[in-house]
Amino acid sequence: MRNVAERDLAKTPSPGSLFGVFFWISAVTVGGGYAMVPVFESALEKRGWIDEKEFYELFATAQSFPGPLAFTTAIVVGKRLCGRLGAWAAAVGVVVPPFLAIILVGALIGRFGELPAVQAFLDGAGATVPGLVAAMIWKMAKGRAWGLRKVLSTLALAACLILAPKASLPVFLAGIAILYATERRWAS
Repeated sequence: MRNVAERDLAKTPSPGSLFGVFFWISAVTVGGGYAMVPVFESALEKRGWIDEKEFYELFATAQSFPGPLAFTTAIVVGKRLCGRLGAWAAAVGVVVPPFLAIILVGALIGRFGELPAVQAFLDGAGATVPGLVAAMIWKMAKGRAWGLRKVLSTLALAACLILAPKASLPVFLAGIAILYATERRWAS
C-alpha cells in the first residue's frame, strides 16, 4: 500500500500530461471556451487531479482575465496543478489544435465548403454547443441560492436572448446590469 505522499504525487500531473489533456480536448471539442470548460473539468476530475468545486473556483478566477475563456482557464488551472510550467503546457496545449485547425479548415473550406456533407457536418457540430453550454451553466448554477424572482428574471433574460439573437450582446449586457441592480436592491 502506498503512503499519503505517494498518493498525492500520483494525482499531480506532469506538465507533459497536462499538455496532452488540454491538447486532446482542444483538438476534439467544437464550440469554443464554453463548450470546452465542462470537458476540462470532467477530464481533470476523472484523473483525480482536481475536484469539481476547485475547478469551478479556478474557472471563476479565469473569467476575470482578458482573453479567450479556454485559454485563460487552461493557464489558471495549469498553474494551480503544475506551477509555471503547467500554465505554459496547458496554454500551449489548448492553443495549438485550433491554430492548426484554422489553417487546415481555411484551406479546405475554400475548396469543399459548398458540398452537402460539409454543410451537414457544420450544422451538426453547431447543434452540440448549446447543450455543452447548458451543462456548464447547470454545474455553476446548482450551488447558488435561487428564489422565485431570480429564477423568473433569469428565464426572462434567456427568452430575450432567444427571441433577439442579433441583439444578443446588448440584450445580455443590459440584462446582466438589470439583474445585478435588482439583486442588490432585493438584498438591501
